[in-house]
Amino acid sequence: MKKSIKFRFVMAAVLILILWGSVSAAMIGQETSQAMKTLDISKGSGNLLVLTNAPYVKVNGACALHYLKQVQDVTGCSVGKGNLLFFQRSQNHPLRMMLFKKSTGDAVIISLVDQKPITEKLNLGARTISEPSFWKTTGALNAGRDMFTLATIANMWAKGAPYDFLKSAELHNHICPGVTSGYLLARYILNRYPLQKDERYTIVSCPVWCKEDALQVVLDCTPGKKRMVVKPLSREQQERISVKNPAGMLLIWDAENKSGKGVALSFDFDRLRSLASKDAPKATMVLATADHLDRPDLFVSEAARFELNQALYEDIVTAGSNPYAVAGLLRKE
Repeated sequence: MKKSIKFRFVMAAVLILILWGSVSAAMIGQETSQAMKTLDISKGSGNLLVLTNAPYVKVNGACALHYLKQVQDVTGCSVGKGNLLFFQRSQNHPLRMMLFKKSTGDAVIISLVDQKPITEKLNLGARTISEPSFWKTTGALNAGRDMFTLATIANMWAKGAPYDFLKSAELHNHICPGVTSGYLLARYILNRYPLQKDERYTIVSCPVWCKEDALQVVLDCTPGKKRMVVKPLSREQQERISVKNPAGMLLIWDAENKSGKGVALSFDFDRLRSLASKDAPKATMVLATADHLDRPDLFVSEAARFELNQALYEDIVTAGSNPYAVAGLLRKE
């Protein structure tokens, strides 16, 4: 009898959670409908972007995709149309949905806090986010923690940034000069060194910064596939490298013939920074790169090339080795 009562209690609790989740999802749908009216935009418009972390976060320990479905149904935005984008966050991060109108920069951000949707309306146009004063006010907003993410990805989408660049931003969860450098490095590699039969890329990320996230997305080179080797260096080790502006190495390996070539790459951050004034907000520099994403040669160069054999390849990628020392790319004492 006691087991029966306990079972009924548990089932009732589960049912309440399911119903409450459905109510919350319906509330998100209602808030989205109101946001469409606020933005004065119609369902299916190519002028509308939805940006959300829904695929990654959980609400009360459950998947948040049913909230996303509500927003898709109301807005007509989709992955196939290129106007439904995501940004990665930890599973316990608040659910966030933003509707962004490209022509005006107006945005409505819907956040789910304690099962209640909180809506914030503001302008995130390129001119607005390029003003230092704007970033002094975002801390007071519920969505303030994600404001840089939302503003940069939305505006790069509005500027027509390539989809693989936006997917890089999804993994990195925002756009910054670092992840942009990774995208430019990846485009340089694809342009200059297209793979031939039996060849594969191995990226030696050394030194390490945000670039690795874009390299993984664009080149499909990940640590899990053993196609990316991540090796942080100390300041002293970096200072001994003979390569100017070192940005890691590309190894092109032919596993069948046990041979290949290596390229030590450089990235010119000074040139990237020169696209915006020194005192401008970081968002300004991000937007300034939009017109240069198809011109990696402006920022990426080759410091050295070398032939690879099995022994040299293994020495470079093995844990504990300094790849620049192995390749003979250290300054003489």
